[in-house]
Amino acid sequence: MKRHNAGYIIGAYPCAPSFHQQGEQQEQDFWRQLADTPHIAGLEQPCLEELHPLGDEWLLTHTPGEWRIVVTAVMETMRRRGGGERGFGLASSDEAQRRACVAYYRHVHDKIAALNARFPGKVVALEMQAAPLVGNASVEQATEAFARSIKEIASWDWTCELVLEHCDAMNAAAPRKGFLPLENVLETLAGYEIGVCINWARSAIEGRNTTLPLAHTRQAQQAGKLRGLMFSGTTENGPYGEWQDLHAPFAPFCPESLLTVDSANALFQVAAPESLSFTGIKLLEIDANASVGHRVEILRDGINALHKARQ
Repeated sequence: MKRHNAGYIIGAYPCAPSFHQQGEQQEQDFWRQLADTPHIAGLEQPCLEELHPLGDEWLLTHTPGEWRIVVTAVMETMRRRGGGERGFGLASSDEAQRRACVAYYRHVHDKIAALNARFPGKVVALEMQAAPLVGNASVEQATEAFARSIKEIASWDWTCELVLEHCDAMNAAAPRKGFLPLENVLETLAGYEIGVCINWARSAIEGRNTTLPLAHTRQAQQAGKLRGLMFSGTTENGPYGEWQDLHAPFAPFCPESLLTVDSANALFQVAAPESLSFTGIKLLEIDANASVGHRVEILRDGINALHKARQ
């Protein structure tokens, strides 16, 4: 596989055939084509029991060895919350389910430690999420629960950086994820070596506008906590829905997308490049029957858009 210098962290899994339960041959073709794509430094990869539906070893075998990994806890967090554990989360005021979430993070910790022992520096960061108890609107209680979780998790011996990915806030209008507000996250993390990642779409969804991502980026930067920028799009209509967290591609590839090269560039103008541990994209192929070629095309377009935004 070719080695490409410079690059971005690619949340490719929502475009992968396995995301739509397609076969292993399509999955192999997808990763083979993606491996031949310039400007990729590594992957944003969810951790359920393992880092890929076909297993950790499968992923390591079918992706370039020099690619790094940013692990995200968001997929397992949402899977548990959608499957009956509505209190599962680091910011949950349901103590039993908060403890269950901390136990999950211990599993992630051990997996990352094992990977980095085998391949030093393979996992560069873990993206955490501050999920509260569904149905409890108390930001204060969620913040207190999050603080307890962070105190414990931060005490472990990590072999990668810890970064809190901000998702749309619980006190926003009609929230999609409804997690902890950014100001409460920043307040809690003030005494820790834990940074913040801003995802463009998740901030846009919170504000129901295209200006809040820039304000959140500036807020995290001014707090000295900005460590990552990830770019997903959202739409007001069309196949990606109305203000949904469905990782729409950049415009004009996705005609309805509110995410543009200019809006990404605005965030880069605020962020100090030397302070960022990673930047990248997470995009979804909305068509379950799409070809491997189209799935890869979405990601290549996103990489090109991000490359233009950095100029």
